[in-house]
Amino acid sequence: MTLSLEVLGDHGPVYGPPEGSDLPGVVILHGSEGPMAGWSHRCAAILAAHGFLALPWSYGEGDVWGAGAIRDVDIRGVEAAVAALSDHARCGRSGIFGWSKGGELALLVASLIGDASLLPCVAAHAASDHVRGAFDPLRFRSEGLVADTDPAGPRAWVWPGHEDRLTPGAPIEIERYRGAVFLSTGEADSVTDPANSHRLAARLAKAGRPADVFFVPGQDHGYDFDTEPRLWTQLTACLL
Repeated sequence: MTLSLEVLGDHGPVYGPPEGSDLPGVVILHGSEGPMAGWSHRCAAILAAHGFLALPWSYGEGDVWGAGAIRDVDIRGVEAAVAALSDHARCGRSGIFGWSKGGELALLVASLIGDASLLPCVAAHAASDHVRGAFDPLRFRSEGLVADTDPAGPRAWVWPGHEDRLTPGAPIEIERYRGAVFLSTGEADSVTDPANSHRLAARLAKAGRPADVFFVPGQDHGYDFDTEPRLWTQLTACLL
């Protein structure tokens, strides 16, 4: 299948089918592997093959040699990217899909926007249910995963006026969001405790807005190639 590729101003590249109008759009948020690792572009190509306009939004630092720090990222850029993609001549509406650190960011932005008319759907894979602090790749390489919920520690995210809700350790108030939510995780995830996704799902159910979930026993932080196609089937159905 032939795909189109164009650049949407300062927001990044947009992958999509070569033809069509009123297409669903999705802004893709990578994890702590960084913007140059290629995974977000792989996901964009897959979503484009499913008929989406997909924009991998880069944040943090890093290059082709490795991930960089994720610290003091102005996350208003996600809202701006969603709005820009929604205004694309061939786009109908746009949602967000993020995984791991990007899943945390996707849910956090949704909770801050709240309005489903501006953001109709959000999807998060292997996400935290609370705000985590800045990511330092050098520390990660030397110490592995560390607790990063110190309220006084360095912050990953910035959005003026929402400082309290961006404090490391603060719960991500996904109940404030009024749109559709998709949550996925591997039940054997060794990076992000799957209990995070279960707590998010339970809170949404309690609020009367149950999430669409894809929780798979035996799977780790990433799904194997027998399971991944089922993820895309269920995820794209939610984002449409």
